[in-house]
Amino acid sequence: MSIPVRLRAFGIARALDYLERDPDANLPRLMEWVDKFAGEKLSPPYQDLLHRAMTDPDNNWNQLLRSMYTDVDSRVLKKIFENFIIHGGLLDWPRQNREKPFGQGNAPWAVIIDPSFPCAMDCAGCGASIFGVRPSMEFDSLDEEIDSRKAKGCHLFIFSGGNPLAREEELIALCNKHTDCVFAAFTPPASITQTLRADLLRVGNLFPAIQVDLDSAGAVRATEQLKRDKLPFGVACRCTAENADRVATEEYYDRVIESGAKFCWFFTCPAYGAPPSPTAEQLLDLHRRVREFRKTKPLLTLDFWDGPSPSVAAPQGGSI
Repeated sequence: MSIPVRLRAFGIARALDYLERDPDANLPRLMEWVDKFAGEKLSPPYQDLLHRAMTDPDNNWNQLLRSMYTDVDSRVLKKIFENFIIHGGLLDWPRQNREKPFGQGNAPWAVIIDPSFPCAMDCAGCGASIFGVRPSMEFDSLDEEIDSRKAKGCHLFIFSGGNPLAREEELIALCNKHTDCVFAAFTPPASITQTLRADLLRVGNLFPAIQVDLDSAGAVRATEQLKRDKLPFGVACRCTAENADRVATEEYYDRVIESGAKFCWFFTCPAYGAPPSPTAEQLLDLHRRVREFRKTKPLLTLDFWDGPSPSVAAPQGGSI
């Protein structure tokens, strides 16, 4: 790390310490530092988004940020922010993408890794059926994959598959080794054990996405335990022809927010598992609801149509 980069990282770390003391009072003041550091690198939509998120208490992203400080253990929160902002260069991504488009020596902001093939869920449209079965990736292979992508600037890794936390010891070992990364794992509620929660609190850089549609009672139990331990988590919901009209509604959003989840990933395209997939009309309606609620609800939502961008003016994925 060069001296200018080290100085910048030191400044960011001090800013995070400053913010932790009183988020409500210091978020607006921190915006002055963001303007000074990254103002010329950010496009107008991102500048506007950050200004509203940091200065407007009625803004849904401001509410989400402040909830992180009340709901998440301070050590875990600081580590996640440091890894995203310092190591991941979050504020540099818009400039990097303009100067060097994806595929020209850089890496995407996140990588999805499926440690175990074949997956037992037999999902329609899954990559396993497209690319065939390959051996499970052991620790050394996963470690090499992460190292190669870190070298190109990626510091967020998402573990997918039927139940990646079935290999809990390996994933925790990866978190211990790659302390400058953030990891997420889609997992059924039964994986959220006392042992895992203790490990999550210790490593501070792995958060689960609970598959809430697999076991609703278990999902309630798991989210309650994670919330009680002040651990960050999200939920994952597969969208089917049967539930497409009920998910991504205001009632559903409010219930997810009340559970303590900070993000929700709607699996809309393709739907996985045995239930019939939503129709094109249902998918379009669901996608429009997701886009509208991004403007008002303190919850980061992702789907396969439009990616994770909280800004309607800065979509990350495809379009309908």
